[in-house]
Amino acid sequence: MQLAQEPLVPGVERDAPAQELLEGVSSLIRAVRCVEHRHLALDGGLRRADASVLKVLLRDGEQRGGELAAKLGVDASVVSRQLTALEADGLVSRRPDPADARVGLVSLAPRGQAQLEALYASYTQNLRAALADLDDDALLAAADTMQRIAHAITDVTRSARRTPPVPSTGDR
Repeated sequence: MQLAQEPLVPGVERDAPAQELLEGVSSLIRAVRCVEHRHLALDGGLRRADASVLKVLLRDGEQRGGELAAKLGVDASVVSRQLTALEADGLVSRRPDPADARVGLVSLAPRGQAQLEALYASYTQNLRAALADLDDDALLAAADTMQRIAHAITDVTRSARRTPPVPSTGDR
């Protein structure tokens, strides 16, 4: 791949490797969203945000709505509305928290798990077909690299939120 020599944004110093990585990640996100959109539309109405809720419940088990919201990086009111719709569709179930009856615990219903598993089985099939020229080792290496990048970005973002801004020389 030939790297462009011109900056992507005028006036911003060119860091070709970092900017190429950013472009690659953006392209990958768009491609994945296209696949998701096609499959979610065929699925009968399960939205990406709903699939994200179901995936967290599958991975982490029963939990409070507030915990779920924190893991998804959204406001608790957003998750509350989603959970109401998902419960009405039979995809999640709620029960009072024995430790605090004012709070509910949410779990993935069997129907929600079945729908999520079918969706991801289809994703996996399509990904395998699209990447047929890559063997398992290449796929695992790519997955490892993407996870390391995601964790590094998340760690930097998390520490930036905790670190108070340093006043610039003009602020003194």
